[in-house]
Amino acid sequence: MSRHTLASQVPVNDGLYPRIPDTVYHGDPHSLSSSGARLLLRTSPAEFMQDRIAGSKPKKHYDFGHAAHKMVLGEGAELKVLDPAVHGLKADGKPADKPSATAKWKQAEAAAREQGKTVITKAQMDIAQRMAGNVFQNPYAAKLLSTGTSEVSAYHHDDATGVRLRARFDFLPDRKGRLIIVDYKTAVSAAPAEFEKAVAKFGYDQQAAWYIDSAIEHGFEDPAFVFIVQMKEAPYLVSLNQVEPEWIEYGRSKNRQAIELYSECLAADTWPGYGDQIHTASMPRWLRRQIEAAADVA
Repeated sequence: MSRHTLASQVPVNDGLYPRIPDTVYHGDPHSLSSSGARLLLRTSPAEFMQDRIAGSKPKKHYDFGHAAHKMVLGEGAELKVLDPAVHGLKADGKPADKPSATAKWKQAEAAAREQGKTVITKAQMDIAQRMAGNVFQNPYAAKLLSTGTSEVSAYHHDDATGVRLRARFDFLPDRKGRLIIVDYKTAVSAAPAEFEKAVAKFGYDQQAAWYIDSAIEHGFEDPAFVFIVQMKEAPYLVSLNQVEPEWIEYGRSKNRQAIELYSECLAADTWPGYGDQIHTASMPRWLRRQIEAAADVA
């Protein structure tokens, strides 16, 4: 599907929209998402715009996460499961030692990706289904995911700049009372200490702030945000995590910086890189401490 066709399917009016296809949401060229805001600050406006123009290419290392995501939430990317017993046969009909290297496999994968599908193996699907079972064995995770709507797309305009912003909630519960926004993530480790590092590395403080603020814009009062984190290998442990308020506030300040930068670039139709000036590489503190410690020993 062309980018123009995808863009034409994006809702014109602001609001909450379930069942918008994954490709339509991510293919929207006229609004800023949480991941876009983080990319804008992490790289440069020029790289951000190149990513938007070129479109996100399928990344195989994300495929399994998409599959687990769909098994847990029931919605998400359209999957194509490739079975070595079907797609991994050689020309003579015998099983190949490396199924993914066969012409039949490559053709099936290429056709699926051309249609915007996420491609996984049968073995990966089996694991994703076991992982989903483990999530619902956790009583707190099961309660959070008991009743509600998965993959809800939200659109609103920023009051300060007029820029259109979007968010895609993994799960919005139906329960009365305070809204608890749920986000499901797969990781190498579900240990809370490791998730804390991931918050800093991947900007989950910004994501939490972005989604909380989006929910507020749509009439929810004082929403909370919980990450359900699950390890991708046995025993597929699950942990529930929140980002502390002070850290979320810091993420909110970075989001504001990204929105303002996006607005300025949009108004000027200029998406700069790193400038023409000479940049000075400053010695990091850890190296300075090492040098000072070595000097003291000497």
